[in-house]
Amino acid sequence: MRLAVFALGLFALAAPALAMDGVNVDTGDAVTVDDGTQFKVGDVISLFDSDGNEMDVQVSAVNDTGKAIDVDVVDQDTGDTATVEFTK
Repeated sequence: MRLAVFALGLFALAAPALAMDGVNVDTGDAVTVDDGTQFKVGDVISLFDSDGNEMDVQVSAVNDTGKAIDVDVVDQDTGDTATVEFTK
């Protein structure tokens, strides 16, 4: 039993990280967030650009359009604002 739990734990660590893809609607640039990221106003989340660069952004608004989730964010380093659309 312990061996099975240990093996499952190793499998979980070896599983690839999943991501959710989005688009910066202002620039058209592709971005991703870790799968399971929740968009709550005031939370700081990590966005990754197509080169894998990480940006910490604060969520300022969330709008569910039915087909997508639009998330307004503020870059924590530059203060720049953007809207990112995540298709459902």
